[in-house]
Amino acid sequence: MRSPLRTLTGRIIAPANKAPVPYEGRARTWGGRLFGSRTDAEAQMRTMGSIGTVFGIVHRTSNAFSQVEWGLWEKAESGLDEDRKPVTRHLALDIWNRPNPFYTGQLFRESFQQHLDLVGEAVWVVARNPRMRQIPLELWPVRPDRIEPVPSRENFLAGYVYIGPDGEQVPLRLDEVIRLMMPNPLDPYRGMGPIQSVLSDIDAAKYSAQWNRSFFINSALPGGIIEVPGEWSDGEFEQFRDRWEEQHRGVAAAHRVALLENGAKWVERKFTMKDMQFTEMRGLSREIIREAYTIPKFALGIIDDVNRATAEASKAWFAEMLTVPRLERAKGALNSFFLPLFGDAARNLEFDYCDPVPADAEARDRERLSKAEAAQRLVIAGWAPDDVADAVGLPRMTYVGPPAGAKPPALSNQKSGEQLLAGLRGELPAAPVAQDEDEVERLVEQAMEAIRTLFENALDALLAAWDTINAAWRRDLVDQVRQAVEDDDVAQLASLAPDTDQAKTELADALIALARAAAQQLADEAAAQGVTVEPADPDESGLGATAVVVVALLAAGLAAAAAREALRVWGPDAQPNEVAHQVDEHLRGLSDRTLRDELGGALHHAQQEGRMATLEDAPDPEVWIASERNDANSCANCREVDDKRFTDYASARAAYPVGAYRDCLGRTRCRGTIVPIWEEQ
Repeated sequence: MRSPLRTLTGRIIAPANKAPVPYEGRARTWGGRLFGSRTDAEAQMRTMGSIGTVFGIVHRTSNAFSQVEWGLWEKAESGLDEDRKPVTRHLALDIWNRPNPFYTGQLFRESFQQHLDLVGEAVWVVARNPRMRQIPLELWPVRPDRIEPVPSRENFLAGYVYIGPDGEQVPLRLDEVIRLMMPNPLDPYRGMGPIQSVLSDIDAAKYSAQWNRSFFINSALPGGIIEVPGEWSDGEFEQFRDRWEEQHRGVAAAHRVALLENGAKWVERKFTMKDMQFTEMRGLSREIIREAYTIPKFALGIIDDVNRATAEASKAWFAEMLTVPRLERAKGALNSFFLPLFGDAARNLEFDYCDPVPADAEARDRERLSKAEAAQRLVIAGWAPDDVADAVGLPRMTYVGPPAGAKPPALSNQKSGEQLLAGLRGELPAAPVAQDEDEVERLVEQAMEAIRTLFENALDALLAAWDTINAAWRRDLVDQVRQAVEDDDVAQLASLAPDTDQAKTELADALIALARAAAQQLADEAAAQGVTVEPADPDESGLGATAVVVVALLAAGLAAAAAREALRVWGPDAQPNEVAHQVDEHLRGLSDRTLRDELGGALHHAQQEGRMATLEDAPDPEVWIASERNDANSCANCREVDDKRFTDYASARAAYPVGAYRDCLGRTRCRGTIVPIWEEQ
C-alpha cells in the first residue's frame, strides 16, 4: 500500500523541501486533527444566518472587499509602482475576473471573504483540463470545513482531502488548493476567525432572542404557577389544561381574564423581562461581536453620533483599516501561489488592486504646496533644479525664464508657492475667466450633458449592430472548435480566430461618424458663446487604424474564451458536437462588460479626436477646463484632474492625448474630456 504522501503527490518530496522542525507527531495519523479538536467551523459559518450583527459585519466587509477593482502588472526594473506596465490580456487575469462559468469575479471574492471573516480560512480549488493539467482553467471557492490538510512530519504538508456532503473523500495535491488564513497561534494548519473568540457571547445573544420569542408565544406574559388545593385526578388535570390553553395560549389571547375554580390560584414567577435584562444583554453582545471584528458602529450604518465631517473620515478609516488588510491577504495569495501556476507566462508579473482609500484632497494640496516651497528654497540656495525635483518628489521641467517684467515672488508668500507648483507641473498660471464661476459651471454642465447624450446614442447603435457580428464570430469559433475535436488536435485551439472584415468596417464607420458629429457639436458650443468655429474633418485613416486594433483585441478575447472552455470540457472521449455546443453556450453567456469597455473606449477616442481637432484651429479660448463628470466611477487621478484649468492647447492635449485622461486608472472606461470657455464676445 502506498503512503498517503505518495498517493496525494505522485512522488516523494525531495529532502530539500523538508521543514526545519517537525510540525507533526510520529503517532498522529494523516487524517486526524492537530493540537486537539478544532472548533466546529460549520457552526461558525451558521452564525451569519442567525445573528444580525454578524451578518451586518460580514456582509459589509466582504462586499466592500469584492467591489475593489484589480489589475495585472508587469514589474518595472526600478521597482517603483508608477513605472509598472499594465497587462490587459492574460489567462490569469481572465480567470480572476471570471473564475468559473457560474461565478463572477465579484461573487467569487465575496464568497471566500465571507469564509475568512467567519472561520479565518478560505479555500480556492484550482480546476485544470485533464488533457493539459499544467494549465489552470478555473477557480472554485470551497467551504473550509470540508477541507482537511494532510500534515507531514518531514515536509510540513503533503496535500489535502476534500470531504463531500455524503462523506466521499477526494485527495487533492498541493498545487490544486490555494488557502488563505488568519493565523491560528495554536495550529499552523488551521486559521482562526473572530467568531471563535466570541462563541459564548453569540450563544447568549441567540438564547436571549429565543427567550423573547417564547415569551410572546406564551401570551406575551411572564410564566407562573397555578396552585390547587389537594390532588386532581388525571381527567381533571387534562380538562383544566385543555381549557387553559384554548382560552389563554398565544398572543391573540393575551390579557383575557382567567377564571380559576375549586380554590386554584395564580402565583407569578419572580423573574420578569426587566429582571433578566435581555435588552442590555443583547446590546452588550453586539458590542462584544463588533470588538472582535474591530469594527465601529458607523461601519454598520449606526450614525447617531456622526456628522458630515466624521462620515467622510469614516469612509477612509473603513477602507484603510478593514478593506486594505483583506486585499493584501488576497494579493499575497495571488502573487505567491496563483501566478506561479502559469510558469514562465507569468514571470515578472504581479496582481495589484486599486486603492480603495478615498483621497484627502486638502492634505494632497498642502503636500504639493509644501514640496513646491521646499523646491523654491533649495533652488534659490544654489542646488541643481533637476536634483531638487527628484529630492522633493516633483517632476523635472524645462526652465524658460520668467515673463517679461515679472519680479521674483516673495519667499514667504503662499501665492508664490502656488505659482511655483504650477510651473513644476509644466503649465502656465491660469488666466482669469471673464464670466463668473456660476456661468462657467453652467457652460461646462451643458456641454458635458450634450457630449454624454451623443456618446450614449452612438454606443447603443453600435452595440445593436454588434449583435450580428458577435453571432457570426461565435459560429466561426464553434465551427473551428468542432473541427479541432474531430481532428483530435488540441494545438488548433491556439489559432482560433473569427473573420473580422465586417467588424472593422462597421467600427470604422461608427468612429468616423461620431468624430464628425463631435466636431459639429463643439462648433455649436462655440456659437453659443458668441465665437465662430469651423468643424474639422476627422482623420479617417487614424480612426480606421484604431478600429482595426480594437476589433483584433475583441476577436482575440472571444477566441481565448472559446479555447479555455474547449480545454475545460474536452475529455478523452469527448464528442465534437458536445464540445462545440458547450463552447457555444459559454460564449452566449459571457458578460458584455468587455465589449462595452472596448467599444466605448474607441467611441470616446473618436469623439475626443473630433473635438480636439476642431479646437486646434479655433480661436484660443480663455481657458480649457478638464471635466470628468461623465465618468460612472471616477478614479483618484480623474477626481484630481476634474475641473483643472489649462491655458493653452498643448497642455490640454497632453493631458487628454487619445480621448481618455492619460493617468486614468480605469483606462478605456474613462469618459473625461476638455470643455473650452471663450471670453464673452
